[in-house]
Amino acid sequence: MSSPTAASLTLLAVDDDPTTRKLVQAVLGKQGYRVLVAENGASGVAAFLEHRPDLVLMDVQMPGVDGFEACGQIRRVDHDVTPIIMLTGSEDLESIERAFTAGATDFITKPINFPLLAQRVRYALRSSELNREVRGTRQRQASARRIAGLGFWEWTVDTDKLEWSEDGSTLLGLDNELPTTLTALLQLVHPGDRLRVRQSFAALGFAAGKMDIEFRLPEKASSAERIITMTGERADETEPGQPVRVFGAFQNVTDSRRTQALVDYLALHDELTGLANRRMFVRQVREVLTSLDLGNDVVMVCWIDLARFHRVNDALGEAAGDALLVQVAQRIKSMSTGYVGLARVGGDEFALALRGANEQDAEDKLERILLSLDNPFSIYGQEIFVSVCAGLALGPQHGHEAEQLLTLAKDAQQHARASGFKTSKTGGNLEMNRSFGSLDVELDLRRALQSGQFELHYQPQLALRTASIVGVESLLRWNHPTRGMVSPAQFIPLLEDMGLIHEVGAWVLGEACRQAKLWADAGTPLRVAVNLSPRQFLGSDLKDLILDAVNRAQVDPSLIELEITESLAMQNPDRAIELLASLRKLGFKVAIDDFGIGHSSLEYLLQFPIDTIKIDRAFVKRVTETEADRAIIRAITAIAQSLQLTTIAEGVETQRQCDFMEALGATEIQGYFISKPVPPSDIGPKLSQFGAGKA
Repeated sequence: MSSPTAASLTLLAVDDDPTTRKLVQAVLGKQGYRVLVAENGASGVAAFLEHRPDLVLMDVQMPGVDGFEACGQIRRVDHDVTPIIMLTGSEDLESIERAFTAGATDFITKPINFPLLAQRVRYALRSSELNREVRGTRQRQASARRIAGLGFWEWTVDTDKLEWSEDGSTLLGLDNELPTTLTALLQLVHPGDRLRVRQSFAALGFAAGKMDIEFRLPEKASSAERIITMTGERADETEPGQPVRVFGAFQNVTDSRRTQALVDYLALHDELTGLANRRMFVRQVREVLTSLDLGNDVVMVCWIDLARFHRVNDALGEAAGDALLVQVAQRIKSMSTGYVGLARVGGDEFALALRGANEQDAEDKLERILLSLDNPFSIYGQEIFVSVCAGLALGPQHGHEAEQLLTLAKDAQQHARASGFKTSKTGGNLEMNRSFGSLDVELDLRRALQSGQFELHYQPQLALRTASIVGVESLLRWNHPTRGMVSPAQFIPLLEDMGLIHEVGAWVLGEACRQAKLWADAGTPLRVAVNLSPRQFLGSDLKDLILDAVNRAQVDPSLIELEITESLAMQNPDRAIELLASLRKLGFKVAIDDFGIGHSSLEYLLQFPIDTIKIDRAFVKRVTETEADRAIIRAITAIAQSLQLTTIAEGVETQRQCDFMEALGATEIQGYFISKPVPPSDIGPKLSQFGAGKA
């Protein structure tokens, strides 16, 4: 679908200042837009209803109906369809937050930077067009589902109200009125399926996710029964003041199930979660293995265990534990794009089979699933976090039999737990894999440094004011000869336990300084951040170690930023203050990492000699959704601004998160929205893309 040209687009500028109206009309008119104007909020709303412009520029401070109220009135009519850019003379965070709350798409401060305004307008119109295309696609998909004979339902969680499409009675085979509440529906469901249906709906009531369930509706007049499938998904976003709703589709599949005995379904599926059981899972994996392409396609079989699950049962009861298992199952299912098998294989254990174009593709899919399980679950109004431990095996690399791969994955999971890893890959030999322990890993780690297996990757940090890369964070990677690239979360705890962290840490400092010098000599000096481990920071020779690395590389200390976590700094605040102060006097930058998740004292924070506060990704992840996280970030940036510190928001993955962080006062951002961690050779193209600046 082609995008509309500027000449075909209409803009509405609402401002009580006639000079501003004329300037906006003139500047954007030269861009080819048709620009309408209104002198106050009331006339602006009226003009919007009459002309339905493609974009609105709304002044905040106007007599009578101000910009916030006018924005809200428009949003009540068009439901976030038309982009609205607020024009404000206030740079305070309260006005910015109020603008977003009223429904603004973006904002720009006065006096207006007209080149920037033109860019913002183009970006907002482009985003609006993409949104319209998405809505059109969804409408076409809905038509296709109706042709396929699907019915639709909607459940309002707060009131228990259940609504059906007009053809609901026919599709469900009900002569009487359709059930108008979930409670009424459950009365119609077969008693043997009732608990499973209730748990599935309850999981969607507690948290976002997807439901895919099959159940029986008995015929009162005979011994026959209908088999119904229901799929559903909780609405991603709900308007303020509106109830939580779940939308879904249903289908009467009785005819297609006549050749399949119900006992077969129950024998192959878990009654609580509705997932396959081990027997069904093995069958699914076996079928996929026989159909693998001769190229690089792989099937990754994963055994996922919920650590300390029994504590949920002990603290909240078995009903809460069951509800948690249902939510975990639904989250894995919703995040498992292209999965070929998913089963509950134990009380708190799940098996997952993923198909990938290659080994790395499958591992990336698994990593996304495990990261999603780090987010909290809501059980009866209480937030619960789970820890997972996973083992994996690859077919056909580690075996051609489904049972063998599942056993290898289970043994790898047990090894991961014993070694303190989150994930572990099988060695491929069943007997050797079972005896594989941390001693083998320790031996590999001792060889890694001498054989050059360690590497540093760098993740760029972008200054929001200049939109240029001003620094990078160095991240250690282990390029194992047989396991491939190993995450530091898996091996750094072992390095500390083995006492090798000093040796490896010295290498990291030296390599980071060497690379910083290379970039500086090339005319693109970048601030290079180095993470200090607890053992390093608490060691008595840290200062000498850092100075030795800098002297050997002949690099300017101001290009090196030393990162410690908030919790580490607070273990011995007095010593930390003294050490960091001495390093800053020598020219080094100092950053506090993971800020906001520890228990820092504001009194000590004011004393810490630091340059940078890094806002933890846990707050950034939910900044577009929850007011609480926005309030925390606002408080952090306000403190940083008062202390003249840099703030770096970690884990920024979307444009919307970037916009919020900029609006909330963050100085820089870091995350996959800019770039994943890359080798130093890949930083050059990033500098060409964004430009290099000075922090």
